Amino acid sequence: MKNDTLYPTDEITVKEEFSSYFEFKDFPGGHETSIKIPNKYDVNLKVYNLIPGVSVIINHANLKDRYRESDDMLEYAHPEDTLLINFIRRGRCQLEVNPDKYMFVKNNDIYLYIKESFPNSFSYLGEVTIYHILINRRQFKKLLTEYTQEYMDVINYFFKECEKEKSVMFKAPEKIIEIIEELEKTRYNKEITNLLLFQLKTIETITFLYELEIEDEKINQRTYSDATIRVVRNIKNSLSRNIASYVSLETLSLSYGINLTTLKNCFKDMYGKPLYTWYKEYKFYRARELIKNTDYPISKIANMIGYKSSSKFAKSFKKEMGVLPSSYRKNKK
Repeated sequence: MKNDTLYPTDEITVKEEFSSYFEFKDFPGGHETSIKIPNKYDVNLKVYNLIPGVSVIINHANLKDRYRESDDMLEYAHPEDTLLINFIRRGRCQLEVNPDKYMFVKNNDIYLYIKESFPNSFSYLGEVTIYHILINRRQFKKLLTEYTQEYMDVINYFFKECEKEKSVMFKAPEKIIEIIEELEKTRYNKEITNLLLFQLKTIETITFLYELEIEDEKINQRTYSDATIRVVRNIKNSLSRNIASYVSLETLSLSYGINLTTLKNCFKDMYGKPLYTWYKEYKFYRARELIKNTDYPISKIANMIGYKSSSKFAKSFKKEMGVLPSSYRKNKK
């Protein structure tokens, strides 16, 4: 016998194999499903079922291990009739767009697709927040009247746009960002008030997107093979373990057998920063941790992150942090 608490919405279920890891509770205006797998996944889904066929799910995940397509926790009853409008609020996600072709979406990107066209879920690591608007036209048609025909026309428009190229991605207009910010800041105590707030803001979002000429807003994102993504991830992990080293991009490209331009582009798309910008910031992050948590001499810490001269390290540290390493240690102690 199925447990109703496994259901984020009427059309979406949490797979049975994850049932021992989930918790379910109501809150004003909706309900919350949490899936916690120790040292691996911590996923929180806040669900607002607004009207039959239209739901909002706020997906906040903090993952210690990469969430892969094969680990998808949710099942869709009618993926051919389920359209997702996804707003990436925080973090970065990897999406399969074709067999062995992946792209990355980041904060303030909007991504639309029909679930049947992309049965695999987002793949991501770390902290991610995504606002999903789920539209199920099968459910909506059950309530179709002359009054709601205009809504049906809007829904069909989004389905047609996605059927043209399977998916649509573009930068969120400022208006959409403002709506999401308002939803984040505003919470009421009464259930009906929260539900009405989400209904109004969701209809406003859908209306604005309908008016937007999506065809003109689309952007072409770079795609990468799984092998390329693995190489770039290995490069980042290797640099993380060897912060005392300095290796040129050209050397990394040759050592790992990856095109230099592809390395630069893929790293930036995956992690949001150019490789050496990230590496420099990571070195100073490690330096701060060592200064705070050890009694190593500053000269030793400088050597540990690749500086042969402690004076050059101190100068660079002050430029980054606004204080000398010795002052930083004194303040943190």
